[in-house]
Amino acid sequence: MGFIVEDKYRTNELSLIPGGYTVCVREIYRKSSRVLEYTKIKKPHAYIKTVSKTEGVLSAWVKK
Repeated sequence: MGFIVEDKYRTNELSLIPGGYTVCVREIYRKSSRVLEYTKIKKPHAYIKTVSKTEGVLSAWVKK
């Protein structure tokens, strides 16, 4: 389980609408790593493709 990212930190308006998938992102945090959970993702594969290009992101997956 990771940290669930609150709506106030979301930048896409679609992420404020109920429904969709939860995408988990493992990233470098200080000297270790952490997992962030982004809920209400409408296009998970596109989200993972984009977030994977971000510096410090180790992996991303759809939570079942």
